[in-house]
Amino acid sequence: MESEVGTLLNEVGNVLAQDADYPLDGTFLYVEADWGWVDMMIFKDLGDHLLARWPMNGLADVLAELWEAEVPAKRWSSMQYRIEGGAFSASFTHGQLDPEESTLDRRHRILQQRYGNKRVDYPPLRRRGPDA
Repeated sequence: MESEVGTLLNEVGNVLAQDADYPLDGTFLYVEADWGWVDMMIFKDLGDHLLARWPMNGLADVLAELWEAEVPAKRWSSMQYRIEGGAFSASFTHGQLDPEESTLDRRHRILQQRYGNKRVDYPPLRRRGPDA
């Protein structure tokens, strides 16, 4: 089980490396997951500010596999995944997340703890539908 988790954590980094528009170093991924859903956002540390990036194809699938690879009693509710100096580190939160705090509020709080008051530039909303 642990080797499967390690392989999937490496695969998360491989998928994040598909974003060739920005360096992989300084990438931060915040994820929340539960049965049937994964919510995530990628941030690039560009020095004076953070750039939020939309997840690339395949990332949600790898993250769902990673979540499901854990024994049910040890499944995480959120993950912080950081790439720095060519290596990744991942930390997990277990147990129920505060239902009074939204995912957006949690993400903002975590970014503030990690990066202080750095400005975050978000991409425009994606259009969905036949014209997208």
